[in-house]
Amino acid sequence: MPGANRGFTLVELMIVLVILAVILIFALPAFQQVRLATRLTNYANDLVGSIYLARGEAIKRNNQVRLCATSDGSTCAASGGWQQGWIVLDPNDVVLQYQPALQAGYSLTETANSGAMTLNFDASGLVSPAPATFNICRQAPTVGNQKREINVTTIGRTNVERDAATTCP
Repeated sequence: MPGANRGFTLVELMIVLVILAVILIFALPAFQQVRLATRLTNYANDLVGSIYLARGEAIKRNNQVRLCATSDGSTCAASGGWQQGWIVLDPNDVVLQYQPALQAGYSLTETANSGAMTLNFDASGLVSPAPATFNICRQAPTVGNQKREINVTTIGRTNVERDAATTCP
């Protein structure tokens, strides 16, 4: 019909909006889990990268290199946990790498050595204390149902495991 208006009726528009709302209701929780998994994986990768950097620098320099938790980005912390950030220090206490604090609500703890705050890599790449185990998980606003566990062997090799945690250490 020439001259007739073509477009959507109000009823058709409302039906489309209801369908979109239903899709969003089901997709949003799944998207939150993807965000959580991605953030945990990124934090785990950052820590593994720092471990390999410290080990490689110790071998290259033929001297001890430290990886430790830090609160100020320049010195090793004695307390407070790894979630406040970490640094890689050469034998002269020069910062080789600084990793800032994790986002609020995330936890990073060393669990195998009573919460050790420093890993020392000797000239052959061996780490002490070893083995070391780190757990990364979400504590707030609610405990996430995912966790990353990073295991560091005596020779400085790492293994990252996913865990469907119900609690966050």
